[in-house]
Amino acid sequence: MLDDSGDTTAPLLLNRASKLPPIVRASLLLHERLPLWLQEDNHFIETGYRPESNSLQKCLESLLYIHNETVNIYSHLIGSLVFAILPVYFLRTEIPPRYKVATIADLVVCSIYFTGVAVCFFLSATYHTLMSHSHSMCKTGVKLDFQGVILLMWGASVPLIYYGFYCYSTLQNIYWILLSTFAIACSVFTFQPRFSEPFLRPLRAATFGCFAISSMVPVVHGMVTYGYALQGQRIGLKYVLVTLVLNITGATAYAIKFPERWFHRTFDIWGASHQLLHIFVVLAGLTYTAAILQCFDYLHSHPNQCAA
Repeated sequence: MLDDSGDTTAPLLLNRASKLPPIVRASLLLHERLPLWLQEDNHFIETGYRPESNSLQKCLESLLYIHNETVNIYSHLIGSLVFAILPVYFLRTEIPPRYKVATIADLVVCSIYFTGVAVCFFLSATYHTLMSHSHSMCKTGVKLDFQGVILLMWGASVPLIYYGFYCYSTLQNIYWILLSTFAIACSVFTFQPRFSEPFLRPLRAATFGCFAISSMVPVVHGMVTYGYALQGQRIGLKYVLVTLVLNITGATAYAIKFPERWFHRTFDIWGASHQLLHIFVVLAGLTYTAAILQCFDYLHSHPNQCAA
């Protein structure tokens, strides 16, 4: 089928993919018509691709129509906005009825978490918006996306360590130094030229998985040392565990490419594995926020706990 210019090399139109909704833009591509560098990501997503544009304007214009990155973009764009607003909401609405004021330390550790999540989601949304620009832009964007993930994981560990070892500043400092060192090492590693290559996906998963496991060491240490009941209250353990389950569920769907691997063209626009990952990560972030609130409540409702 020809485009308006009569170019016989014009992309196959999406109306050949009968399962796609009619409101998607007709100039989207099938997977087979993508440049080779765009074909490397997920061949189970067969339709709904934006063409390589080499244009920032066209990438931004894609925010106004539906394609197979729309959910990825808006799930984290909206998520970024939510986590930028949440601290203001809590400081004005949630804390004043119960406590006179949050301490400077409370504000710092919680702000690190909310900032980390907001920046992570913003970088993710930016990457998915601009990935169709060009190969070089895509490679740069994915590296920044990785940095956002590392920032989120590190930022989430800061309040957990602060509240979990509130009475033990030496342990706080040890764990903060260890996890910060690990975060920096992961950050440097992800900037290596080949780290973003599709065939190294298992290595990326292992890298982030090791970081995630290391961030759980303080949790286990606290429970073994101070007991499940006490430490569970200190760190909002039930919410931390739900957060972990949500993240693992999303990561598993992404790793095995569920559901698009088994339902071709059915979930190209809505409900693909990467979209599920994004949604589960947002839900995990909100659940972890509940954990931090419980940490805050426990600390300020037991002001003499360090004397016990």
